[in-house]
Amino acid sequence: MSYAAKVMRATVRRVLVIQLLIVLAVTAAYMALQGLYAAQAAFYGGLIALFATWLMGWRITKAAETATQNTSQGAFVIYAGAVQRFLLTLVLMALGMGTLKLSPVAILVCYALAQLAYAFNKVDTQLRT
Repeated sequence: MSYAAKVMRATVRRVLVIQLLIVLAVTAAYMALQGLYAAQAAFYGGLIALFATWLMGWRITKAAETATQNTSQGAFVIYAGAVQRFLLTLVLMALGMGTLKLSPVAILVCYALAQLAYAFNKVDTQLRT
């Protein structure tokens, strides 16, 4: 495994941990302030963010493997992953708000706050020998 792949794997892992902590905190706050219904919706929104981050990490790993054989194909895998992540987020939010009748505000708030994990993630790119 290349150094870049190791850095990316560690980065995605840290983002997922930070996101999970944020999701649990927001869910607990919704539970305390607005009850179980809002807490379920917040948790659902957080799960969407967690799954999208995991999917991004998986796609980048696949792109790195593909790029070793064909550089342009590796770029395509990343672009396809971005589209897949965007569509998955839209579909899961529509499912939660429409079919499951969860609180749209709680879903969106927890999803948005979970995305802040990217801002708190420091990536060390120094090559250690």
